Amino acid sequence: MIHYVALWLLVRVGGRLPLALLDTIAATGGTLAWWGSRRLREVTRDHMRHVFGANATRRDIDRAARECVRTAARGYAEFAHLSRMSPERVRAQIISTDGMEALTEAQTEGRGVVIISAHLGAPEVISHSAPTFGIELAGIAEPLSPPRVHGFVQRVRSITGVQYFPATLAGLRDARAHLAAGRALGVLVDRDVLHTGHPYAFFGERALMPTGAVELATRSGAAVVAVWIYRTADVGQYRLVGKRILLPSATGDRTADLDAGMRVVLAALEDAIRVAPGQWFPLAPVWSGLAADRPAQRLPGGGPTMAAHDRRA
Repeated sequence: MIHYVALWLLVRVGGRLPLALLDTIAATGGTLAWWGSRRLREVTRDHMRHVFGANATRRDIDRAARECVRTAARGYAEFAHLSRMSPERVRAQIISTDGMEALTEAQTEGRGVVIISAHLGAPEVISHSAPTFGIELAGIAEPLSPPRVHGFVQRVRSITGVQYFPATLAGLRDARAHLAAGRALGVLVDRDVLHTGHPYAFFGERALMPTGAVELATRSGAAVVAVWIYRTADVGQYRLVGKRILLPSATGDRTADLDAGMRVVLAALEDAIRVAPGQWFPLAPVWSGLAADRPAQRLPGGGPTMAAHDRRA
């Protein structure tokens, strides 16, 4: 109950405050949370060690790790603030849209578009501005606990008309139908929140990564476009970067095709995170217990890859 009340107050009361004030409160809270939580320090330091590599200094790692938690906290402030803004006002805060022609071109092909993104920058801005780009966007909802919180979050996110499908068999069928109708489906590709991922090399070490975006694209023939929203130095202004992701041609071997597609997607994700490491904000461990048995083959971008991956029943 306390989580629901806190979120309700954040949106209904905090959302009325100027974003500059909300952002200051969130950034300060994020800094205090990082210093006050050993777990947050350990998780974000581990993430930044992977991103920066072995030659990074402790000072650089800690600076970026703190910024990761600050970014997560800022996301809550934006969630509240954006809930009171029209898509047109949100679009006006995106000061550059590099590469969005890739999305426009993909939509004209009529096979649907899988838009991949991540817990990077300000992904909420994508859904709140989607109508102004002519995108009929839907997403697959990450399950939140308790259910009352989940329902409230989805109601706020759906204000602009974006539809969210539950992460169930029925929800996935609806998502495939949405794609088949030539529309766009947004999928986050950097966290295995449903615990159905497979191990792939990510920044040089195996991690369980979600395969849903690649599976949906390969089965439906939909185009894949990466869309990243980075915060700028000015509060409430964002930079959008779009890029068409070309999956390798299908071979008829579903496992091999999935592996090949995942390597391409993860390479694009690594490149996007390197642009602004401190804006990558997953607060749960991405790498856990898969460090052993690293094969020698290399991924584009320097990480070792796997010839095959484990399958879950």
